[in-house]
Amino acid sequence: MQFRLTEAFRTLGLSSYALNQLSEFGDLLLGSTTNVSGLRTAEEIEELHFLDSLSLLRLQVVRDAHEVVDVGSGGGLPSVVLAIAQPNTRVVALDSVGKKCRFVEFAASKLGLGNLQVICERAEELGRGEGRERFDVATSRALAALPVVAELTLPLVKMGGHMVAMKGALSDQERIDGEFALGILGGGQLEELRIVPFPSADNRWLHVAQKESATPERYPRRVGVPAKQPLNAHEPVSGGS
Repeated sequence: MQFRLTEAFRTLGLSSYALNQLSEFGDLLLGSTTNVSGLRTAEEIEELHFLDSLSLLRLQVVRDAHEVVDVGSGGGLPSVVLAIAQPNTRVVALDSVGKKCRFVEFAASKLGLGNLQVICERAEELGRGEGRERFDVATSRALAALPVVAELTLPLVKMGGHMVAMKGALSDQERIDGEFALGILGGGQLEELRIVPFPSADNRWLHVAQKESATPERYPRRVGVPAKQPLNAHEPVSGGS
């Protein structure tokens, strides 16, 4: 796969070796028979997947992280891209869909990404088990409404670490509910950074919160509950732990 916006990658600090790895990953996405990315042209993958994923590097907390978990990693976006860009960072791609996990494992092997691990599990399970308060940063990309993202990711973040949700602009209600959920789950003040990862990019934001206190033991609630009954400021917190 050939890139049209090579200078944009260079600006983000990618080496020639990393660019070659990224190009090979693009070929794997284009050649996949399971349609793990949802995009089918090189131009779309370059902009909507690669440059968009690399916008995480605009955050110092991501560049400094020793271990990152990408929740709902899908076909490896941004997990594979981040592992390529930051070879000294340990990246965990977390997803519960078997075919996507297998594709990311294949890509990691093909590209020689020794710093990338795939965990095929639900975030609620990892957040109650070995992943609890383990990671410096938990990322997600267009995963869910902010209260759901917060409950799925913050339990995975160690004290002083950060949740980074890649989403569009929040409605007033989603922001209110998201900040309410962050308060319950140990998160601090919500910060929102608008990004323009490629020339035609629109409505792309990084929503960031630091972990300031331990997540209460009851969170995350059992599998499926965070999405079905999101934490919000208008209804009492239900059971289902």
